[in-house]
This record gives sequence, structure tokens and C-alpha cells, in this order.
Amino acid sequence: MQNLNTLLKTLLENKIDFVLIGGYAAVLHGATQVTQDIDICAVLSEENLEKFRIALKDYDPRYRMNPNFKPSLLDYPPPNQKSENLYLTTTIGILDVLNKVHPVGDFQRINSKAVSVNLFGHLCKVISLDDLIEVKKSMTREKDKSILKELLNLKKN
Repeated sequence: MQNLNTLLKTLLENKIDFVLIGGYAAVLHGATQVTQDIDICAVLSEENLEKFRIALKDYDPRYRMNPNFKPSLLDYPPPNQKSENLYLTTTIGILDVLNKVHPVGDFQRINSKAVSVNLFGHLCKVISLDDLIEVKKSMTREKDKSILKELLNLKKN
């Protein structure tokens, strides 16, 4: 069963350093679209990978992009193997972890302009409205174009 609020709260409670991006971030900026996953930007260092493993261990975190290869995050990647992105399914929802977001940049760049909001008793960093607009401008899906229109209207007001 999908429970994105529990998923996000779990990440916050485990003090993972990330910036919320994507549809959930758009909702926090005032968009009315529904999102089906949590998208975040984070550095995928060994330390952060371990934090993700600890945070998600009770939720069967598995890779989801290759139907023939769905290992558990608890076992993969092995130590000292770099990961650029994580595309996971869990028992409480889908989590995508990116270390770069086209066209705005890497975690450090996005984090430098992020805003903080209080969620579930924790401060959560959220991609800035301007950066989110730039990201949505670069996307071609109808859903993203629709969210872009909303975000541009929110920026005007």
C-alpha cells in the first residue's frame, strides 16, 4: 500500500540529507496535481546509502527499473560501488533518488537555493520554485507541462 507521507517522514526521521524535488515539491509550492512517488536529490555516498538502508529496511526497498534485476537495497550496491541514482519500490511507495537534476544541477547546487518547510515535525528542504520551474520546462510529459502552468501561475501571485 502506498503511503508517501510515511515514506517522506521516514527519510526525515532518519536525518538523511536530501532536497525534495518533483511532484511532491510542486504540491508543497501550491500545485494541485497528485503525485505517485517521492523524488529527492541527494548525494549517494557510502554514508548516505547506509542511512537509506537503515531508514527503509522495514519496507522491502527494491530496485524497480529492470524487470530482470530487482535486488534489495539492503544488499546492493556492494560496498565501494558508486551509485548515481536509486529507483526504488517499497511497501509504502516509490522513491527516486537522484544526485543531479537536469537542467539545474547537482545536490549542492539545488540545496543552495532550496527552501525549508516544516513537515511532520521536521525541517524538510524543498527545491526552490524557480528551480522546479526550470526542471518542468525541460520535460515533455503532459503531466509535467500541466504542473509547469500551475507553477508559473503560482510564481505570478
